[in-house]
Amino acid sequence: MKKVLLCAAVLFFALATAAFAGRAEIDGAITAYEAIVTEAENVAGMPLVGTNEVSVLEQKATDANTKIQAVSGEKEFTIQDARRAADLNERFNQAMVTIIVQKLLRY
Repeated sequence: MKKVLLCAAVLFFALATAAFAGRAEIDGAITAYEAIVTEAENVAGMPLVGTNEVSVLEQKATDANTKIQAVSGEKEFTIQDARRAADLNERFNQAMVTIIVQKLLRY
């Protein structure tokens, strides 16, 4: 009887881990993108912005968006996740517009 209960417990934990693996990847991808957006907002607040900083931010955002697109097909990807990613896109775009305007005005 103990062996049956132990096997059932192991099976339950294995299934639970598999079920939440996609959720962790989704949260990780969106959280990583949020960190990049925050970095872009911080750079937008700087008085001088170099071309290299803009290129690095754009590359980081592209990589993060690629990861989000990869996990968006997961069944655990919700409307709230899509909304959160869209809000982050809007914040990133606003920061980039600020950066570009600052660069154009300074150079």
